[in-house]
Amino acid sequence: MRNGIYGQRGITIWGFLFVLAFIAIVVLFTLRAFPLYNEKFQVVSAMNSVTSRPDSAGLTLRQIQESFYKQITVTNIERFTSNNLKDYVFLEKAKKKGEPNIMRVKYMASNKLFADLYLTLEFDSSVPLNGQAGGE
Repeated sequence: MRNGIYGQRGITIWGFLFVLAFIAIVVLFTLRAFPLYNEKFQVVSAMNSVTSRPDSAGLTLRQIQESFYKQITVTNIERFTSNNLKDYVFLEKAKKKGEPNIMRVKYMASNKLFADLYLTLEFDSSVPLNGQAGGE
């Protein structure tokens, strides 16, 4: 004791528990959010693989879905099957002559955080099909 005043000696048990709880919440959130974002990046990569094909501008909807499915089967994503691709992968025709068609993938994914609280990722991304079609 110096001059009748106690000096600060460190963190209290309550402070320690507060810091520990905060770290636990951040870790829980990260562990639940990571799979959603990992899936998102794999879907974007598969979309880019389809659009990087030299003939992507001339592909039909079915060809786009098949090409996307081939790319996505390499990953661990089980959301996409050959039967449900029509629900997630779309082809939007060009609005004006000279503009490219657009490949669009749209879906929602969720992961349970705890109890009745869920994290939800709404994915809706479009990429132009700029490849050179056929012999054009």
